[in-house]
Amino acid sequence: MSASVLVKLLLLEEARRIDMLRRRRKRFKIRSLRQLSTDKDYIRIYRLNFELIKDLEHDLAQYLPPEPSRSDGVDNRTKILCALSFLANGSYQKRISRNVNTYLSQPSASRAIRAVVNALAHPGFVKKHIRLPHNVNERSYVKERFFKKFHIPDILGCIDSFFVTMVRPKEDDEQFNCGEGYHSRKLTIITDSDLNILYVDVKHGGATQANFIFENSTIRTHLEKLTNEGETLYLLGDSKYTQRPYVMTPYSNPKTDAQKHYNKLHNTAKNTAEKTYKVLKARFKSLLVHRVFHYDPDMVAKIATACCVLHNICNRSGLPVPSLEEDLRKREIGVLNKLKQNRSNDLDEECRFRDELVDRLWCER
Repeated sequence: MSASVLVKLLLLEEARRIDMLRRRRKRFKIRSLRQLSTDKDYIRIYRLNFELIKDLEHDLAQYLPPEPSRSDGVDNRTKILCALSFLANGSYQKRISRNVNTYLSQPSASRAIRAVVNALAHPGFVKKHIRLPHNVNERSYVKERFFKKFHIPDILGCIDSFFVTMVRPKEDDEQFNCGEGYHSRKLTIITDSDLNILYVDVKHGGATQANFIFENSTIRTHLEKLTNEGETLYLLGDSKYTQRPYVMTPYSNPKTDAQKHYNKLHNTAKNTAEKTYKVLKARFKSLLVHRVFHYDPDMVAKIATACCVLHNICNRSGLPVPSLEEDLRKREIGVLNKLKQNRSNDLDEECRFRDELVDRLWCER
């Protein structure tokens, strides 16, 4: 072997050694964040504080691939930080402080995000954080919270649907085409009065009407069963939904003072779902409609579910909600104004249930 070739090999090996050393130093910085940053830093970048991230790492361990045996592999904590940064900011690389970064190469970051999102969206993990009240006592508690805040009895939750935009899929383009050149998943949520998400459905494409999703859901069957068994409970929905004994919608053209009074109360309470979604997007800016996901529909559904799970973790822990920058808010409104959703038609035979509630609210005002 010539001397020049040997020198080149030695230089190449030295370059690899230096690169490995740099990577190890960066991973050490990530593992040392408890000493290098405050909870405020964690929440700003990852939306969760240090203790919640530590708990999340423990709880997700059974749903994540085994940690690497190599010292230069990416551990679970680093994967989770990378995924949280991506979901919160729409970018996998974000500054924590002046000298510390959660740095990974693009391929490593992509693998980490996918692994953590799959874990967060695993049915076993989702059930721990997103669930409807299971029994009469739990439902009564939710109803009481709503009544104290909005003065409408027997509300179990507020339902609404939203767009989670993505690039045009390779297959089944029509079911995801929501107009104006946008493609999306349709995210349906039910929320309680404290902005917790009780139910999430993201199985359908953006072209699917909100009312169709609900009418063909297991939650509708469940509510119908409870109603037929004699329990009084309602979801509040807007004009996208059909009036049912267990779904209260507003009057499209209120005529009496009682109907106007009902609409006012309904609108105030129903906005809980929209407010929840605004908080969800403020926490996880990757969900903003103008930040289109470059993933397949299945992965987009998992990302939306993961964000809902993380939202509940943050909300129930009382963590602050970051503000949404004015320019992002304006861009969001601009896109949403293009993506109007269809209105539904009330069924006359179902409206008597609403009329009964209207009379009750008017008498008790």
